[in-house]
Amino acid sequence: MKRYLSLFLAALAAQSLHGALAELNVADGSIESPDGLFVGRDFTIAKNFKLELLDVPKIATEGQWVPTGWDTKGRLIVASYNSEHLMRLTIPALGSTAPVQAERIMTNVGSAEGTLVAFNSLYINVNRSNVRRHGIYRLTDTNGDDKYDQLRVIRNLQGTGDHGTHSLKLSPDGKSIFVVSGNATPLTDVQSTRVPQIWAEDNLVPRMSFVGPGPGFTPEAWVASFDPEGKNFELFSMGHRNPVDEAFNKDGELFLYDSDMEWDMGTPWYRPTNVQHVISGGDAGFRDGSRKHPLYYIDNYGVLAPVGSGSPTGVTFGTNGKFPARYQDGMFISDWSYGNLWSVDINPAGSGYTAEVAPFISGRPFAVSGVIVNPADGSLLVTTTGTELYRVTYVGAESTAPTKPDTRFASQRDLRHNLEKYHGHKTAGAVEAVWPYLGDPDRALRFAARIALEWQDQAGWRDRALAETDPRKSISLIVALARLNGLDDYNRPPDYPKPDKALQARMLAALDRIDWGTLSYQDKLDLLRAYSLTFIRMGAPAEATRQQLIAKFDPQLPSTQREMNWELAEMLVYLDAPSAVTKLMGLLRSAPTMPYYGIKEWINPQLRQRADRGTITGPNVGASNAFLAKQEDQIMYAQFLRVIKTGWTPALREEYFKWFNTAGTAYRGGNQFVTALQTIRADAISQLPNDAKTALGTLVSDPMTVGAAGGGGL
Repeated sequence: MKRYLSLFLAALAAQSLHGALAELNVADGSIESPDGLFVGRDFTIAKNFKLELLDVPKIATEGQWVPTGWDTKGRLIVASYNSEHLMRLTIPALGSTAPVQAERIMTNVGSAEGTLVAFNSLYINVNRSNVRRHGIYRLTDTNGDDKYDQLRVIRNLQGTGDHGTHSLKLSPDGKSIFVVSGNATPLTDVQSTRVPQIWAEDNLVPRMSFVGPGPGFTPEAWVASFDPEGKNFELFSMGHRNPVDEAFNKDGELFLYDSDMEWDMGTPWYRPTNVQHVISGGDAGFRDGSRKHPLYYIDNYGVLAPVGSGSPTGVTFGTNGKFPARYQDGMFISDWSYGNLWSVDINPAGSGYTAEVAPFISGRPFAVSGVIVNPADGSLLVTTTGTELYRVTYVGAESTAPTKPDTRFASQRDLRHNLEKYHGHKTAGAVEAVWPYLGDPDRALRFAARIALEWQDQAGWRDRALAETDPRKSISLIVALARLNGLDDYNRPPDYPKPDKALQARMLAALDRIDWGTLSYQDKLDLLRAYSLTFIRMGAPAEATRQQLIAKFDPQLPSTQREMNWELAEMLVYLDAPSAVTKLMGLLRSAPTMPYYGIKEWINPQLRQRADRGTITGPNVGASNAFLAKQEDQIMYAQFLRVIKTGWTPALREEYFKWFNTAGTAYRGGNQFVTALQTIRADAISQLPNDAKTALGTLVSDPMTVGAAGGGGL
């Protein structure tokens, strides 16, 4: 009753300000809002949904809850993030005022973020423990008394802490288990992989590392599947940041809500939390420091919608929920830090999907740790790290009848799945099967086809690839050849074979046949990426080719598009174009101001996408936040300029280094922001000849002036 009373008092206080916007049901402690506003402890909730706080016994209020699934008797299994026990909860029926019934399943298991009832067992992903090794355990009831009594490890894992190993989910075919890990989890020994084992950082201009292992890349945040005995581990995807949970939709497709690196906020390489579609062989492109891949790279796939800053926790689809159709077929994603539960409309588009994120519930405080549908009554259960358990029900007039399978674009998805059958092994006939789709307008089909081709013996298709005349196919093929025939400087072992320069020359000749003027905007970005990967993996081009490429790309910069400017700038810097310094200093000087939400309010993905194109308007956009796009652009050009040795004039050098103590110190960002600016400046100073250092004097000899704005703390 204390919780109910506090909600009641909060509601009365809020109603004195807002009027009778919500109705308190004193009998069961719920507050219902037909108008879409839940008043009490600063809650808001989507229209026509009802939120109630369930009565939980003290035995269950230990640790930080993660609701992970249901057992065969309809009891909710709750893992505990920072406690050594597991709980089994019996949820009262709708309309009942009875408390939740709770019992401990087993003590001294270890902090677990993932459990799964399957194959007559309870699987536990132990993320940290004082008594057990980290890894996946299988818990069984050997004598049928409804008590688990046998615990054994089936897979040792090394990840621990907030970015360790996370959730477990049964595959759609019911034959295997999927596990998702964060970026503090080294890849376990795998028996097979759908991701070609040729991964690298793949940055044309050297980027910067601030935390973590430094240069070099291994798939630390990955999704894998395994059999009931923990054997036959298969790597499914990689390149994520720290997805705590994953969920399959009705089509059997996998989705997750991935974390940001909040210390990067304010920089051009910051990636907000985002909804991802996880496909076979995928690479979502997350890398350490400034080396993160832009979402538009041809060799990335997965990010559907940025959400904003936050701390992703549990996710689920609304399948089996008694909700309107959009919520049944949509996804619910949890943000612990800002107290948000979002709804995500997931809609088929070609062989993939689109996603639109909308507020569902928010509260202060409302540290959401997990969310799950109760198949018994169709409600949505939400837990917080304060071991509160909420129930959400729909009280509106829309139909809640179970939705039918969404057959839109089913043939396209089937086609992608057929291409994915060639992932992980050499297969007769694969080259002929995938070739038509290497240039398909559908990005997911192109990605699946290229990954399939990378698994086949290139001796059987290399000459055909170099002779290909379809521009889009040719771009995909050169990307595949670059990835197969070299590694970047950070990942190349000492005994790695020297790159085949004759092959590289043929690859560059194939790219040179492509008419820039006939390409779409995305195809132009893909072409630049194909050139970049050819240089990254196989080394610098011959001098004559370098001069030809400068002549080809120099006239294209500046462009009217932000991403194109970034890619062209990086290319001209790498090629050491004589105009690079002058052009990039001009871009740094004239970077556009495109207002959008400030750092802490950067929430709405549609606003961000429109903002990047300079078209955003509306009451939520303030002039004080207008610096962000300009800030990001300037930092991007400043980091490119830091590696250029030639083309500088005394005036341009002075202007560049003054930028750090003027505009640079007026900008704000995350905890790593100042370090990033200082690293850019230090790298630039290291390139200076001695006479230039003397001429610049205190601009380079004194430490960078970091004002109150200079970074961070976010």
